[in-house]
Amino acid sequence: MILKNIKIKDIQDIDTQFSFFHYTNKDNIESIDINGLLPKIGDSATGIEKSEKIFFTVGSNGVFSIFDSWIRWLIAKRITDLPGKKADIPFYRFCTFIMRLPIIHYLVAIVVNLIVWLEFKLKPFKVKSFKIMKEILDNSCLLKLDLEDGIDFSYKDIDEVKAQKFDRKLLKNVYAKQHKMSSKKMDYWNMHTFSNKIVSPSKITLLKHNNSYCCMDILLWMIQNTNTDLKVLSPYLYEFLKYYNFIEDNVK
Repeated sequence: MILKNIKIKDIQDIDTQFSFFHYTNKDNIESIDINGLLPKIGDSATGIEKSEKIFFTVGSNGVFSIFDSWIRWLIAKRITDLPGKKADIPFYRFCTFIMRLPIIHYLVAIVVNLIVWLEFKLKPFKVKSFKIMKEILDNSCLLKLDLEDGIDFSYKDIDEVKAQKFDRKLLKNVYAKQHKMSSKKMDYWNMHTFSNKIVSPSKITLLKHNNSYCCMDILLWMIQNTNTDLKVLSPYLYEFLKYYNFIEDNVK
């Protein structure tokens, strides 16, 4: 891969414990090399986030946690699926709006939490979400961001989702286990830049493992080189990896 502005490094040659990571579709790399990372509100954050930002995570444990949360989110989002189709964005946006209405908030929360609980228990919903996650990882690259506290982001910034009136039980289901729901501050695995902040190409490094730029391959390298007990830290990511036979029972 030939790039003019962003750097390229092997994952083995960086400090994975304290680096800031961001993953993106491989088709975005050419644009990122020219324009950097541009803040936006993605489809999954439609109706949830209030301002355009760039999300990132801290360290390999942060990577494990954000992917665990994504799998949880994909399972929960099956509630907005149309028959035979992926989640319908307008309906998904409507659902997130309804969940914040004070008048019917508690009634809707009870119903939604019951449906989500069933989805988490039933294997077909998990398997469908695993397949979507596998496709995402196979078609993504992992970036290392050289961000500065106070310039690009603040450790004291708030999580806009936790700051809103979403049902806490629902958020606990879709957030990684390391959330601090009692605090509105960002968690280490779910960080973001200042609103409308562009991350320039000079602050971006594209990561690879040997000759592969695939996020799935880099994730597997991280897992093979960690002492973290994935089954405890990221149980849904662990289950996903087990489903595809990427890890053995005796591997943490």
